[in-house]
Amino acid sequence: MSFPPMPAVPPGAEPVGSASPRRPIRLLLIAYAFPPVGGIMVMRALSLAKYLPSCGFHVHVLSAANAAAPLRDPGLLAHVPPSVSLHHAFTPELPFHFRKKLWNLVARPKPAPPSRQSETDAPSASFLANFARRIFCPDPQVVWVPFALRAARRIIRRHQIHAVLVTAPPFSVFLIGNALKTSFPHLRLISDFRDEWLRFYLTDFDFLRSGYTRRRAERIEAETVALSDLVVAVTESSLREIRSRYPGQPDEKFALVHNGYDPEVLQPVFENQPAPPPGPRSRVIITHLGTAYRTASPAFFLDAIETLPEEIRSRIEIRFIGRISETEEQLLAARGSSVRILGFLPQQQALARLSETDYLLLTMTNEFSLPGKLFEYLASGKPIIALSPENGEVARLIAETGAGWCVPHDQPEAIRRVVADAVRLALDNNIPFRPRRDVISRFERPKLVASYANLIRERLFPDDLNWG
Repeated sequence: MSFPPMPAVPPGAEPVGSASPRRPIRLLLIAYAFPPVGGIMVMRALSLAKYLPSCGFHVHVLSAANAAAPLRDPGLLAHVPPSVSLHHAFTPELPFHFRKKLWNLVARPKPAPPSRQSETDAPSASFLANFARRIFCPDPQVVWVPFALRAARRIIRRHQIHAVLVTAPPFSVFLIGNALKTSFPHLRLISDFRDEWLRFYLTDFDFLRSGYTRRRAERIEAETVALSDLVVAVTESSLREIRSRYPGQPDEKFALVHNGYDPEVLQPVFENQPAPPPGPRSRVIITHLGTAYRTASPAFFLDAIETLPEEIRSRIEIRFIGRISETEEQLLAARGSSVRILGFLPQQQALARLSETDYLLLTMTNEFSLPGKLFEYLASGKPIIALSPENGEVARLIAETGAGWCVPHDQPEAIRRVVADAVRLALDNNIPFRPRRDVISRFERPKLVASYANLIRERLFPDDLNWG
């Protein structure tokens, strides 16, 4: 398949940092979830769609028309430039909440002797649960693959696409990129890992914990890395982990592009925050933003709070903004009036609530991940109380930016001391943290996307000035 000459870059669309105009790259971004779906899961794809056009890319986005996602935020569509073409493919999935109820029904465990359970199989899973895991493998969104693949092939032919960027999870979307690379060998394939799949994702979500799913995931990941022209991870730990699994692949195939925050969205919210009133305070507000689930469970924090003296505990108000998983709903319901569950709020409303808080709460129990909300936390300038493994990605970033405390989530006495100190400091209006803005600004999404764009050009299209 040959490509016709590409048009010149339109005015104002020259790549950031380019010394001379370059011809545009026609890129198809495949993301299962995209606005009007809401939540942190769409932010990386949205930022690529928003800022790649100014780097000299003609962007097409393919997403699920009826994605089985728990949250919607139609206001996010306002951030998509008019030049970006949005495409959709139907997915024959059940709505998210109905699917969750159905899974809870079929996944009720039945007794089984320990000798018959493997380390990777969910313990005592029912026949229906194991059957569902095999059918919807490597994840439930796999049913979208044939519909998305048909649409992607049509887009590639009609719009003469040069590169395909597939971002996951859900990781079944890599099957789409792999099939496209096989059908169109001239395409440049970029596989974007927003999470560490084999060591983290497969062990932290109940539906995915089975030996069969792991073996299938290992095969898909190996095929993805082999077929990809570029494999991108979002943290140094994740990059090292995936790189170590494929020592035969060239180093230049692997790259790191962090997640980040959008200053265009956040600055209007945070730059004019009112100063706290002088003098002693009556209460301290601690806010958790985003989904609360097992790997990011607030249980460690709440357990520590309960051991504080009453004169400290009674001054704390804890707010949860975002979706609460079923396992954490029961946990929060038993914590009393000091916990306020505000539920999911559209992005602008949620960020406005952050301006009212004294501290921002984050829990991440694995060392690989940097939750997307952490970058928005950093941009807010509010001090952070993070519960995460020492020497993990969260701890390193908190230390590098000077943005707050990070204590191991499994050390209750350390958590207790930090919270007690934090409350006393806030009540006296004497919070000591001064985040390093020079470091935090490196994670602005326009800069990160410009780096991503240059990475694609330099490694995959080094002769793009001579295309034709």
